[in-house]
Amino acid sequence: MAEIRDVIIQNITASLKGKVTEDALTTIQDVLVIQLAKYEIQERCTEVAEVDTTAEKYLRKFIATKRIEGTAESTLKRYGEMNLKVIQFLKKPLHEITTYDLRFYLSMCRQQNHVSNRTLDGMRRCISSFFGWLSAEGMIGRNPCAALAQIKYKKTVKKPFSATDLEKLRKACKQERDLALVDFLYSTGCRVSEISRLDISDVDFERMECTVLGKGNKERIVYLSPVAGMHLQEYLAFRKDTSNALFSGKGGERLGKNGIEAVIKRIGSMAGVENAHPHRFRRTLATNLLDRGMNIQDVAAILGHADLKTTQIYCYISQSNVKAAFHKYAA
Repeated sequence: MAEIRDVIIQNITASLKGKVTEDALTTIQDVLVIQLAKYEIQERCTEVAEVDTTAEKYLRKFIATKRIEGTAESTLKRYGEMNLKVIQFLKKPLHEITTYDLRFYLSMCRQQNHVSNRTLDGMRRCISSFFGWLSAEGMIGRNPCAALAQIKYKKTVKKPFSATDLEKLRKACKQERDLALVDFLYSTGCRVSEISRLDISDVDFERMECTVLGKGNKERIVYLSPVAGMHLQEYLAFRKDTSNALFSGKGGERLGKNGIEAVIKRIGSMAGVENAHPHRFRRTLATNLLDRGMNIQDVAAILGHADLKTTQIYCYISQSNVKAAFHKYAA
């Protein structure tokens, strides 16, 4: 039974704790999960199980529900692909899937596909979202993900652009569009998907602000600095195409998410700035606003965050500021 197998694994890993490294302990735990999955107290059925089409039907309903709730299409795609893999791998009715089944699946992914713990925890969250919905809707009894613990991984600090980096990026821009895009990214802190959907009509140059449609189809106002507004107006005046898109590419076609990422990567390469991507401008704006004293609730409103914890994750705390604050308040 699953409970007995869990006890065996816990006892073995507990006895080895402190005697082997954490990485070795993780590997041992994965091997035990995979090997013990072959055995049960009761005789296991040897007949080939058929994929439960009802499971796929429920998955489609889950995706449809999340779409109505305003979940981003990219997230819906990830939910669909991840949970379909689980269904096809386990080949069991949803109500029969246990916590151990899901641990077995994740362990197999780590061992055979060599995915990182960070990726593995992202997979766990996708699966948990689906089974949590199934449980809440009464389609299954006990939620097998309730006992599926978070997978720990090393969290690296993602640094924002420095003032020097931003200046290098600006100087590397050879086109009006590229300079306008760099300043727009930093001034507004918009997500790249939000910028790709913007039309010229969304910008109010009198108020120096812009209406964007964020996650969950929620509208919010973002603001242009005087310099960002000037460069954007210069770029629009220079353009020859008749596209409604705020930023356009070859032939006047809307500059999409991949196009914006490619432009920033190219500019970063020319500027000698490593890890240049659109999302880093968003992190930089959040960090600088908080660093200069803006209320975190206001920063969250600009970024379109419903949870302040998300805003805190985006912000890099300067160690020099921490040191200065310590001497100020601890003296």
